[in-house]
Amino acid sequence: MNLLKTILRIEDTENRWSVLIRILAGGVFFWEGVIKFLFVNQGIGRFTKLGFSQPELVAGCIGALEIIGGLSLILGLATKQWSLLFIFEMIVAMILTKIPLYFGTSPLASPASPPILGIWAVLHEIRSEYSQLLSSVYLFLVGPGRFSLDRLRKQT
Repeated sequence: MNLLKTILRIEDTENRWSVLIRILAGGVFFWEGVIKFLFVNQGIGRFTKLGFSQPELVAGCIGALEIIGGLSLILGLATKQWSLLFIFEMIVAMILTKIPLYFGTSPLASPASPPILGIWAVLHEIRSEYSQLLSSVYLFLVGPGRFSLDRLRKQT
């Protein structure tokens, strides 16, 4: 029950600069979700290569999740809950795609130019997930800030 209270609690609604992190994280999640529908290699094709048994379903669900969640972060609506969900998504994405890249066993296309495998390839290729993960952790811990729909929800 305590964990549920923590997850549902709306954190700080006074910080005026949290909106920048919400726009950053929400924007990236939003357009990455859209891309999963627009480009087969980023949606169904990617999840097929990763070995998912129903790549069409997975691509559609993840794409929709990122679009809806990304817009919600931008608006500051259910910020803590979306952030928590995105923290888990980024951890799973990094495990599924970057560990195989390290060992040179990734079913996904190799990077176009060196580094191709190993730690430097991982560090270069992980930059988006890393930023999305830390932005989501920040929003989960700090809250949506002043310019958010969560602020309005907290006041009522």
